[in-house]
Amino acid sequence: MLDRRRPAAAVGLRRGAWSLSAALLLEVLACSVAIVGLLQGGSWWWALVGTAALLLAAPAALRSLGVVPWLASLLDLGVLIALVDVVYERHRALLGFIPTPSSVAGIGRLFSDAFRAIQYQGVPAQPLPELLFFVVVFGGVFALVLDVLAMTVRMPATTAIAMLAVLAVPAVLQPNGLALLALVLCAIAWFAVLAADGRLRFGTRGGLRLAVAVGASATVIALVVAATAPGFDRVGRSTQAGPVSIGSSVDPLIDLSKDLKRPDSVPVLTFTTAAKNVPYLQLTTLDTFTGTVWRHRPDQSTPLLAGTGLGETPGLDAAAGIPSTSYTTRVDVDDLTSFWIPAPYPATRLVGARGVETYQPRDLTLDVRDSRLSGQSYTATSLDLEPTREQLNAVAPVRSTAGAPDIARDLYLPSEVPAIITRTAASVAAQADGTGEFAQALALQDFFQSSDSGFTYSTETPDSADGTSLAVVARFLQDKQGYCIHFATAMAVMARVLGIPSRIAIGYLPGSPIGTRGTQTTYQVDSSDLHAWPQLYFPSIGWLSFEPTVSRGSLPGYTVDQLGTSTQTNVPQTTPVPQTTPSARTATPQPTATRAQSGTTTAEGREGGPAALLGVLVILVVLAGPMAIRMLRRRRRLARLRGGGAPATLAWDEVRDTARDLGFANSPTETPRAFARRLREDWPPDAAPRRDLDAILAQVELSEYGPPRPGIVPSGVRRPESPGAGLADATVRVLAALRAARPRGVRLWALLAPASLVAPVIDRWRAEARGRL
Repeated sequence: MLDRRRPAAAVGLRRGAWSLSAALLLEVLACSVAIVGLLQGGSWWWALVGTAALLLAAPAALRSLGVVPWLASLLDLGVLIALVDVVYERHRALLGFIPTPSSVAGIGRLFSDAFRAIQYQGVPAQPLPELLFFVVVFGGVFALVLDVLAMTVRMPATTAIAMLAVLAVPAVLQPNGLALLALVLCAIAWFAVLAADGRLRFGTRGGLRLAVAVGASATVIALVVAATAPGFDRVGRSTQAGPVSIGSSVDPLIDLSKDLKRPDSVPVLTFTTAAKNVPYLQLTTLDTFTGTVWRHRPDQSTPLLAGTGLGETPGLDAAAGIPSTSYTTRVDVDDLTSFWIPAPYPATRLVGARGVETYQPRDLTLDVRDSRLSGQSYTATSLDLEPTREQLNAVAPVRSTAGAPDIARDLYLPSEVPAIITRTAASVAAQADGTGEFAQALALQDFFQSSDSGFTYSTETPDSADGTSLAVVARFLQDKQGYCIHFATAMAVMARVLGIPSRIAIGYLPGSPIGTRGTQTTYQVDSSDLHAWPQLYFPSIGWLSFEPTVSRGSLPGYTVDQLGTSTQTNVPQTTPVPQTTPSARTATPQPTATRAQSGTTTAEGREGGPAALLGVLVILVVLAGPMAIRMLRRRRRLARLRGGGAPATLAWDEVRDTARDLGFANSPTETPRAFARRLREDWPPDAAPRRDLDAILAQVELSEYGPPRPGIVPSGVRRPESPGAGLADATVRVLAALRAARPRGVRLWALLAPASLVAPVIDRWRAEARGRL
């Protein structure tokens, strides 16, 4: 629908559409500065700004062609839908951009994956494909909302509400709070929007004065808010203080990473035990892997009644005769916030803990009602499982075992795993000293612990290398530097590649011994003792812990070669773990290795694919946009001329614009006759285009200045009685002659960058400048 009546307000909006849209893009840019740090890298920024620029340019172009504001906004929504289909679901969409039920379902899955990644990723998050998809949609919706508020509703001041909604996200999630620079830039951008709108409403000077007054007040308010409001304070990660908190955020590994990187360790708890193998204290396990993050999926909780035990140890078959020793551990919590009680795994009984009413049978996670555990004292009874090497090597493959736990969850991997992961897992499994799954698991632990492999422990990893996604695991296997999260995640993923169920346990290392009384030893556990380690499932035995992290923790006894003793006593984490070198093993290919080697399809490099495609698409749109607008304007003019009733000046406007695109100088004060005289200089006296141009000129002067003087129309030139098809055809021939008279390079530049689109704006600015003088 075109606005043919062109009321004063609509004309003003059309003339100011581009300047106001540019000011709205400044608001997007300012908000993008505020959210820098929420995502790693820069691909997300290009996706956000590129999408917003496209969604702001499209309605501005439509309004400049006369489309009413509300229809331009509705078409803009269609542009956003088509863009999402083109970039993400073009193989399911009709013609590559029209939504279909299958493409809509695919978009829904992307939204689900994006929300899951947002929920379980830390800050800064990795630029995963699902998060880049969310950024594209967010950028488009944000730009669409700004455009509707400023252009359709004609309330540009309310765009501040949309910006504040965006600023609330980094204010809450950023470790450093909201940057003052970003807040000031947002205030300046809002001022630019008010100034652009004021020019339309009140003229140049009146609008500028109003915008200055309102914008200055807003800037002062913003600065005051930045200096006083909670949530806008800049508290750096390096100055993190307060109680140790695990599991209070959406991702316990985020808490673990932050506490490990504290500048100073703080005491968390002490525990006393007579266990022969000093235990780790487990909080919970992360058993569900999306390919992006690991998370704890709680099963149906079981009531923990006073005086009763926790039930059977998960996966342990009493008839298998696995040797075990029962021992007790007294825990005294100094400073810890968590919804899980730390206890050695597998616990069989808990006495004295306040607020523990349920536990989760699958991993014996002990749920506590009040997360503030400081001052808690309780005693846990646990089993120390000591399976022999013969028992471990004799376990049946988990896939062939009836009654195994829900192994689908513990074996799940995305369809595409980076080649370095599958290749490394296959190589390690091929060197396993045996054919069973435990031999392969032991080979994985040895691979990380071996000094020949070159892995080192360090918490000083860049933010881009943090996380638990497959891309991070692939980078860790290449860089060979990280901390417990990287080691545990890598071994758990590689175990799943080999067909061994795995999960990640989080909790505490034994810490440092601080006293001994008889057979009881007391250990001090600090925040630096937070740890993550993999657990692998073996039928009839259950979940066994492994220690791939170099120079941290201790190797479980059942993973140490038996040299005269049945087990090796664990060593506190203050003593580096001896670097064990795998012995020579028979390179016997395993069926699971074949599976690993078959995973040649790689996901490496795919994370930036949608962003790169979007960037190319935006560049093409930017390049083709002016050309498309110019062609639509020409087509519309010619169609109106052929339809009859259109003024002859419409043909002259098209001739003048085409000449301007082709580099002909054109002054707004030059008369049509003078301009026509200059155009005719490139044509022979008897050329047909001269006669067509004179016919158009005659109609223009007839409509604008009254009857032409004698001699205006050369003899032999038929003048149309009224503007119509004849005048349109004459215009087409004149345009073709103008283009034929110019070099090919000039014609190409006129097609890609038509000067007539910006010339009216420049002429208006010059006129206003002369008026002010």
